[in-house]
Amino acid sequence: MFHSIPPVMLERMRFLEARDLEDRTDGTSRMQRLRQIPPETGKFLALLLANAPQGQVVEIGTSAGYSTLWLSLAARGAGRRVTTFEVLPEKVEFARETFRLAGVDCIVELIADDARKHIEKFNDIAFCFLDAEKEVYGEIYEMAIPCLVKGSLLVA
Repeated sequence: MFHSIPPVMLERMRFLEARDLEDRTDGTSRMQRLRQIPPETGKFLALLLANAPQGQVVEIGTSAGYSTLWLSLAARGAGRRVTTFEVLPEKVEFARETFRLAGVDCIVELIADDARKHIEKFNDIAFCFLDAEKEVYGEIYEMAIPCLVKGSLLVA
Protein backbone atom coordinates (compact mmCIF):
# COMPACT_ATOMS: atom_id res chain seq x y z
CA MET A 1 0.00 0.00 0.00
CA PHE A 2 2.96 2.34 0.53
CA HIS A 3 4.27 1.89 -3.01
CA SER A 4 1.09 3.22 -4.57
CA ILE A 5 0.37 6.37 -2.54
CA PRO A 6 -1.32 8.78 -4.94
CA PRO A 7 0.85 11.80 -5.83
CA VAL A 8 -1.77 14.25 -4.51
CA MET A 9 -1.72 12.49 -1.14
CA LEU A 10 2.09 12.45 -1.04
CA GLU A 11 2.11 16.15 -1.84
CA ARG A 12 -0.28 16.92 1.03
CA MET A 13 1.68 14.69 3.41
CA ARG A 14 4.91 16.53 2.58
CA PHE A 15 3.17 19.89 3.08
CA LEU A 16 1.83 18.80 6.49
CA GLU A 17 5.22 17.39 7.52
CA ALA A 18 6.89 20.73 6.69
CA ARG A 19 4.16 22.67 8.49
CA ASP A 20 4.49 20.46 11.58
CA LEU A 21 8.26 20.99 11.65
CA GLU A 22 7.74 24.74 11.33
CA ASP A 23 5.14 24.70 14.15
CA ARG A 24 7.58 22.87 16.42
CA THR A 25 10.32 25.48 15.93
CA ASP A 26 8.62 28.85 15.46
CA GLY A 27 6.82 29.23 18.78
CA THR A 28 3.34 28.31 17.56
CA SER A 29 1.17 27.76 20.63
CA ARG A 30 0.56 24.17 21.71
CA MET A 31 -3.14 24.14 20.80
CA GLN A 32 -2.52 25.68 17.38
CA ARG A 33 0.33 23.35 16.44
CA LEU A 34 -0.48 20.37 14.26
CA ARG A 35 1.27 18.00 16.69
CA GLN A 36 1.11 15.15 14.21
CA ILE A 37 2.67 11.73 14.27
CA PRO A 38 5.91 11.00 12.39
CA PRO A 39 5.68 9.20 9.01
CA GLU A 40 7.00 5.95 10.53
CA THR A 41 4.14 5.93 13.02
CA GLY A 42 1.70 6.61 10.18
CA LYS A 43 2.98 3.56 8.32
CA PHE A 44 2.73 1.48 11.49
CA LEU A 45 -0.89 2.56 12.05
CA ALA A 46 -1.76 1.72 8.44
CA LEU A 47 -0.25 -1.77 8.84
CA LEU A 48 -2.18 -2.32 12.07
CA LEU A 49 -5.41 -1.23 10.42
CA ALA A 50 -4.77 -3.42 7.39
CA ASN A 51 -4.75 -6.41 9.74
CA ALA A 52 -7.70 -5.38 11.93
CA PRO A 53 -10.93 -7.39 11.85
CA GLN A 54 -14.02 -6.19 10.04
CA GLY A 55 -15.76 -3.24 11.63
CA GLN A 56 -15.62 0.52 11.87
CA VAL A 57 -12.45 2.60 11.80
CA VAL A 58 -12.43 5.53 14.23
CA GLU A 59 -9.86 8.23 14.88
CA ILE A 60 -10.26 10.61 17.80
CA GLY A 61 -8.26 13.78 17.29
CA THR A 62 -7.89 14.72 13.63
CA SER A 63 -5.81 17.89 13.74
CA ALA A 64 -4.92 18.61 10.09
CA GLY A 65 -5.64 15.04 8.97
CA TYR A 66 -2.11 13.68 8.58
CA SER A 67 -2.66 10.43 10.51
CA THR A 68 -6.04 10.10 8.82
CA LEU A 69 -4.27 10.02 5.46
CA TRP A 70 -2.21 7.03 6.60
CA LEU A 71 -5.34 5.31 7.92
CA SER A 72 -7.16 6.04 4.67
CA LEU A 73 -4.51 4.09 2.72
CA ALA A 74 -5.33 0.90 4.62
CA ALA A 75 -9.05 1.67 4.72
CA ARG A 76 -9.27 2.20 0.97
CA GLY A 77 -7.45 -1.06 0.28
CA ALA A 78 -9.98 -2.95 2.41
CA GLY A 79 -13.07 -1.11 1.17
CA ARG A 80 -13.54 0.66 4.51
CA ARG A 81 -14.23 4.20 5.63
CA VAL A 82 -12.59 6.24 8.39
CA THR A 83 -14.62 8.32 10.84
CA THR A 84 -12.53 11.00 12.54
CA PHE A 85 -13.37 13.54 15.24
CA GLU A 86 -11.97 17.03 15.80
CA VAL A 87 -13.20 19.73 18.19
CA LEU A 88 -11.16 22.78 17.13
CA PRO A 89 -12.94 24.65 14.28
CA GLU A 90 -9.73 25.91 12.66
CA LYS A 91 -8.32 22.38 12.57
CA VAL A 92 -11.61 21.03 11.20
CA GLU A 93 -11.31 23.37 8.23
CA PHE A 94 -7.63 22.49 7.76
CA ALA A 95 -8.50 18.76 7.82
CA ARG A 96 -11.36 19.20 5.33
CA GLU A 97 -8.90 20.87 2.98
CA THR A 98 -6.42 18.01 3.53
CA PHE A 99 -9.00 15.35 2.69
CA ARG A 100 -10.21 17.22 -0.39
CA LEU A 101 -6.71 17.88 -1.74
CA ALA A 102 -5.54 14.33 -1.01
CA GLY A 103 -8.62 12.84 -2.69
CA VAL A 104 -9.86 10.91 0.35
CA ASP A 105 -12.93 12.96 1.25
CA CYS A 106 -15.05 10.16 -0.21
CA ILE A 107 -13.80 7.62 2.38
CA VAL A 108 -13.20 9.91 5.35
CA GLU A 109 -16.05 11.25 7.45
CA LEU A 110 -14.96 14.18 9.58
CA ILE A 111 -17.20 14.92 12.55
CA ALA A 112 -16.62 18.39 13.95
CA ASP A 113 -17.52 17.58 17.53
CA ASP A 114 -16.32 15.95 20.73
CA ALA A 115 -16.04 12.18 20.20
CA ARG A 116 -17.35 11.62 23.72
CA LYS A 117 -20.78 12.70 22.48
CA HIS A 118 -20.76 10.04 19.75
CA ILE A 119 -18.47 7.12 20.54
CA GLU A 120 -21.09 5.00 22.29
CA LYS A 121 -23.20 5.05 19.08
CA PHE A 122 -20.55 2.89 17.41
CA ASN A 123 -21.14 -0.77 18.18
CA ASP A 124 -18.56 -2.48 16.00
CA ILE A 125 -15.24 -0.65 16.17
CA ALA A 126 -12.42 -2.72 14.69
CA PHE A 127 -9.73 -0.05 14.94
CA CYS A 128 -9.59 3.08 17.08
CA PHE A 129 -6.71 5.55 17.04
CA LEU A 130 -6.98 7.74 20.13
CA ASP A 131 -4.93 10.88 19.53
CA ALA A 132 -6.79 13.54 21.51
CA GLU A 133 -5.78 15.65 24.48
CA LYS A 134 -4.24 13.36 27.08
CA GLU A 135 -6.63 14.44 29.85
CA VAL A 136 -9.59 12.80 28.06
CA TYR A 137 -7.86 9.48 27.26
CA GLY A 138 -9.21 7.64 30.29
CA GLU A 139 -12.80 8.71 29.69
CA ILE A 140 -12.71 7.93 25.97
CA TYR A 141 -10.98 4.61 26.60
CA GLU A 142 -13.74 3.55 29.01
CA MET A 143 -16.41 4.61 26.51
CA ALA A 144 -14.74 2.91 23.52
CA ILE A 145 -13.90 -0.48 25.06
CA PRO A 146 -17.51 -1.77 25.05
CA CYS A 147 -17.80 -0.78 21.38
CA LEU A 148 -14.87 -2.88 20.16
CA VAL A 149 -15.33 -6.09 18.19
CA LYS A 150 -13.37 -9.24 19.01
CA GLY A 151 -9.75 -8.88 17.92
CA SER A 152 -9.98 -5.12 17.47
CA LEU A 153 -7.24 -2.60 18.19
CA LEU A 154 -7.31 0.56 20.26
CA VAL A 155 -4.09 2.51 19.74
CA ALA A 156 -3.26 5.52 21.90
